[in-house]
Amino acid sequence: ELLQHFTDIAAKESAAVDEDALRLIARAADGSVRDGLSLLDQTIAAYGSSGATASEVQVRGMLGVADASGVFDLFEMVMGGHADDALTGLRTLYDSGADPIAILQDLLALSHWLTRVKLVPKTADDATISEVERTRGRELAERLSVSVMSRAWQILLKGLSEAQRAPAALPAVEMVLIR
Repeated sequence: ELLQHFTDIAAKESAAVDEDALRLIARAADGSVRDGLSLLDQTIAAYGSSGATASEVQVRGMLGVADASGVFDLFEMVMGGHADDALTGLRTLYDSGADPIAILQDLLALSHWLTRVKLVPKTADDATISEVERTRGRELAERLSVSVMSRAWQILLKGLSEAQRAPAALPAVEMVLIR
């Protein structure tokens, strides 16, 4: 519903905003129309005026969030026990402008969402979820048990609290991933 509202507003403003960028804005707004409108206004002002199309990559940079496929990749590396690859993946996301705390929050949200998909498969049909995320999410939810995802949730949640208090976020997030 929020996604459609943002699409309509962008059309009225004659601003071109990529559908994946609108999904990202809707997700970042977390149900708040006011926050979503503010993010949409910022996006249009920065990227969607004068005939240009605001892309998902630009909006991710503006929000300081990681690429969804990168977060999925990172989650799979961690869940597969590939610490060296996970640390490299984290560094790649960080180097592309993603905030370490935001990456951890994305992993936490992914853990929660995958658990919901495991228990209630229609959860993956949410309009704010891209087809790629939907497909990967269903596959990953099928492979992981609820108990494994529950432990991941607990580690990520505790780690988020620790990383937020740490003097340097990146090393703290690395230690969470190693755990």
